[in-house]
Formats: sequence, structure tokens, C-alpha cells
Amino acid sequence: MPDLNQNLYNASYSHLKSVEVPEYLADAASRIVATDDANKTNLGRNQVDIEVCKSVATVLNNQEEN
Repeated sequence: MPDLNQNLYNASYSHLKSVEVPEYLADAASRIVATDDANKTNLGRNQVDIEVCKSVATVLNNQEEN
């Protein structure tokens, strides 16, 4: 697993929290994107990582509908 890019994590987490994504999802998704590996298929994400990111997308889409 690549090292955590702390700046990317902080930016992602801060933004997701500012748009009211639940803390546990904001943290998990931010850790995922901050450890992405551009040299691997699916950025090195496993199925659980993909589901977490889909959950964040669902939260954001639901906010847009309201």
C-alpha cells in the first residue's frame, strides 16, 4: 500500500466534511484517495474501497436532490 499523502487526505476530508458527508465516510474515502496508486488497476482500490466511494457519491447525490 502506498504511503498516505497527508495533504491530499486533509483536503479531501475537509471538503467532504464541509458538504456534510458523515465523518466516518469522509475519513474512509479520504484515506482511500490519499493512498491511490496510479500505476495499479483501479488505482489499487479493492471492492470495499470502491463501495466506500460509492457510498460517498450516494450521499452527495442525495444532497443535490434535496
